[in-house]
Amino acid sequence: MKVLVKIVLSHEVLEISQAAQFQKEIQRLIESGGKIIMLDFSKINFLKNSELMAVVAIVKLVRDSKCILLISAMSEQVRILFELTGLQQIFQCLPFAEEFSLKSELTEPLGGLQSLAS
Repeated sequence: MKVLVKIVLSHEVLEISQAAQFQKEIQRLIESGGKIIMLDFSKINFLKNSELMAVVAIVKLVRDSKCILLISAMSEQVRILFELTGLQQIFQCLPFAEEFSLKSELTEPLGGLQSLAS
Protein backbone atom coordinates (compact mmCIF):
# COMPACT_ATOMS: atom_id res chain seq x y z
CA MET A 1 0.00 0.00 0.00
CA LYS A 2 1.29 3.44 -0.92
CA VAL A 3 1.51 6.04 1.82
CA LEU A 4 -0.13 8.57 -0.52
CA VAL A 5 -3.59 7.60 -1.75
CA LYS A 6 -5.14 9.79 -4.43
CA ILE A 7 -8.92 9.58 -4.76
CA VAL A 8 -10.61 11.21 -7.74
CA LEU A 9 -14.03 12.28 -6.53
CA SER A 10 -17.11 12.24 -8.73
CA HIS A 11 -20.74 13.18 -8.20
CA GLU A 12 -21.71 9.50 -8.43
CA VAL A 13 -19.40 8.56 -5.55
CA LEU A 14 -20.65 11.37 -3.32
CA GLU A 15 -24.34 10.51 -3.78
CA ILE A 16 -26.17 9.47 -0.63
CA SER A 17 -26.64 5.93 -1.98
CA GLN A 18 -22.85 5.49 -2.36
CA ALA A 19 -21.67 7.46 0.71
CA ALA A 20 -21.56 4.50 3.13
CA GLN A 21 -19.63 2.33 0.65
CA PHE A 22 -17.25 5.21 -0.03
CA GLN A 23 -16.56 5.73 3.68
CA LYS A 24 -15.85 2.00 4.12
CA GLU A 25 -13.33 2.16 1.28
CA ILE A 26 -11.61 5.19 2.82
CA GLN A 27 -11.42 3.33 6.14
CA ARG A 28 -9.95 0.28 4.37
CA LEU A 29 -7.28 2.44 2.73
CA ILE A 30 -6.35 4.00 6.07
CA GLU A 31 -6.19 0.62 7.80
CA SER A 32 -3.97 -0.78 5.06
CA GLY A 33 -1.35 1.92 5.61
CA GLY A 34 -2.49 5.05 3.81
CA LYS A 35 -1.05 8.05 5.65
CA ILE A 36 -1.88 10.84 3.21
CA ILE A 37 -5.30 10.94 1.57
CA MET A 38 -5.55 13.32 -1.39
CA LEU A 39 -9.03 14.15 -2.65
CA ASP A 40 -8.90 15.17 -6.30
CA PHE A 41 -11.81 17.46 -7.15
CA SER A 42 -10.98 17.70 -10.88
CA LYS A 43 -14.32 16.10 -11.87
CA ILE A 44 -16.36 18.24 -9.43
CA ASN A 45 -17.38 21.76 -10.45
CA PHE A 46 -19.99 22.25 -7.72
CA LEU A 47 -21.28 20.41 -4.66
CA LYS A 48 -24.87 19.75 -3.68
CA ASN A 49 -25.66 19.82 0.04
CA SER A 50 -25.68 16.01 0.30
CA GLU A 51 -22.32 15.81 -1.50
CA LEU A 52 -20.86 18.41 0.83
CA MET A 53 -22.03 16.31 3.79
CA ALA A 54 -20.27 13.26 2.28
CA VAL A 55 -17.04 15.29 2.06
CA VAL A 56 -17.46 16.40 5.69
CA ALA A 57 -17.87 12.73 6.70
CA ILE A 58 -14.62 11.90 4.90
CA VAL A 59 -12.91 14.76 6.73
CA LYS A 60 -14.04 13.40 10.09
CA LEU A 61 -12.97 9.85 9.22
CA VAL A 62 -9.51 10.94 8.07
CA ARG A 63 -8.99 13.36 10.94
CA ASP A 64 -9.92 10.70 13.51
CA SER A 65 -7.27 8.42 11.98
CA LYS A 66 -4.46 10.98 12.28
CA CYS A 67 -3.88 10.90 8.53
CA ILE A 68 -3.11 13.98 6.46
CA LEU A 69 -5.89 15.16 4.15
CA LEU A 70 -4.96 17.04 0.99
CA ILE A 71 -7.20 18.62 -1.63
CA SER A 72 -6.24 19.03 -5.28
CA ALA A 73 -7.82 20.46 -8.43
CA MET A 74 -10.58 22.36 -6.63
CA SER A 75 -12.80 24.49 -8.86
CA GLU A 76 -13.43 28.12 -7.99
CA GLN A 77 -17.08 27.35 -7.07
CA VAL A 78 -16.07 24.59 -4.67
CA ARG A 79 -13.31 26.78 -3.21
CA ILE A 80 -15.84 29.55 -2.51
CA LEU A 81 -18.21 27.04 -0.88
CA PHE A 82 -15.41 25.80 1.35
CA GLU A 83 -14.55 29.38 2.31
CA LEU A 84 -18.19 30.18 3.13
CA THR A 85 -18.57 27.06 5.28
CA GLY A 86 -15.17 27.37 6.97
CA LEU A 87 -13.97 24.05 5.54
CA GLN A 88 -10.90 25.66 3.93
CA GLN A 89 -9.38 25.86 7.42
CA ILE A 90 -9.49 22.05 7.70
CA PHE A 91 -7.96 21.15 4.35
CA GLN A 92 -4.51 21.63 2.95
CA CYS A 93 -4.99 22.60 -0.69
CA LEU A 94 -2.15 21.86 -3.07
CA PRO A 95 -0.89 24.53 -5.48
CA PHE A 96 -0.81 23.46 -9.12
CA ALA A 97 2.96 22.77 -9.17
CA GLU A 98 2.69 20.33 -6.27
CA GLU A 99 -0.31 18.60 -7.84
CA PHE A 100 1.73 17.99 -10.97
CA SER A 101 4.61 16.40 -9.07
CA LEU A 102 2.24 14.00 -7.26
CA LYS A 103 0.56 12.72 -10.43
CA SER A 104 3.25 10.10 -10.89
CA GLU A 105 2.20 8.37 -7.65
CA LEU A 106 0.39 5.10 -8.08
CA THR A 107 -3.07 4.92 -6.59
CA GLU A 108 -4.95 1.94 -5.29
CA PRO A 109 -8.36 1.34 -6.88
CA LEU A 110 -11.20 1.31 -4.41
CA GLY A 111 -13.14 -1.94 -4.42
CA GLY A 112 -16.51 -1.58 -6.11
CA LEU A 113 -15.96 2.13 -6.76
CA GLN A 114 -13.79 2.15 -9.86
CA SER A 115 -14.66 5.76 -10.71
CA LEU A 116 -12.76 6.90 -7.61
CA ALA A 117 -9.20 6.06 -8.56
CA SER A 118 -7.38 7.56 -11.48
